[in-house]
Amino acid sequence: MSQRIQASKSIQAYQGTVNTQQLQADFYQLPAASDEAHYRLFQFGAGENHVQLLVPPAKRVTLFFGYRGDHSIMQLLLLTDALRRSGAEQIDLLLPYMPGARQDRVCNVGEALSVKVYASLINQQQYASVSIFDPHSDVTAALLDRVQVIDNHSFVAAIAAQLSGELVLVSPDAGANKKVFGLAKALQGMPVIRADKHRDVVNGHIIATEVFCDDLSGKTCLIVDDICAGGRTFIELAIKLKQKGAQSVILIVSHYEDKASESALREVGIDRLFCTDSLGVPAHISSEFCDCHAVLSYMNH
Repeated sequence: MSQRIQASKSIQAYQGTVNTQQLQADFYQLPAASDEAHYRLFQFGAGENHVQLLVPPAKRVTLFFGYRGDHSIMQLLLLTDALRRSGAEQIDLLLPYMPGARQDRVCNVGEALSVKVYASLINQQQYASVSIFDPHSDVTAALLDRVQVIDNHSFVAAIAAQLSGELVLVSPDAGANKKVFGLAKALQGMPVIRADKHRDVVNGHIIATEVFCDDLSGKTCLIVDDICAGGRTFIELAIKLKQKGAQSVILIVSHYEDKASESALREVGIDRLFCTDSLGVPAHISSEFCDCHAVLSYMNH
């Protein structure tokens, strides 16, 4: 499915769930769809971004922003300014992926508290509301003004409904336990297997992985986490799950960076990957292995 078609279906799904008041709002999407008619973006020779609205906005605007690197933050700020200057009085931001969310504490001397910097930029725009999808930790929500946190329950439930066998949730580390146990409750008490990992805080390398379960024979293990970067956490975890007899290992992440090696994931026994397009539709992994859901369809839950 092309990104354009997927985005179009996402918008239709979102609009099908909103109330009458929300339907009176204009819908803007950044990055723009290929048939975007509301505005145009361009870049000057020195590298500055610029935006021009092509039609006047409604007084109320819903702005869906898919982060695509720090240059896209500047595009968001410019688009927000243009909307306000052209008559938009209320802007609701849909922000599925919060940049900087993983840098939610200072681990080493000299580091920035990245999530606070990004949150400050968002707060300065005075959005009427900011909706975020499955953030990395509670720190993000604590830093954003007028925030609405959308959990991953509907996303994971939609995937679990497609699967058969004896399903168990796997919490990949101690930091994920709270969210995974909350998810288990939403899934009518699906069993949870806890795991943990130990990292070197200086270089980030995983030193050891533990799974707190003796026997997983016949189980389909659903590893659930907020994000997959290089995939090392899940590779090490899948090895342990297979050693304990897991029949199948499924990886479910809300945000996927498109950097993990498909062959490396497959080699350790991960059978499928499910993600959303919050960071774009994955281009470096096969659609046979990866099932990418439109995040916009979950943003009104």
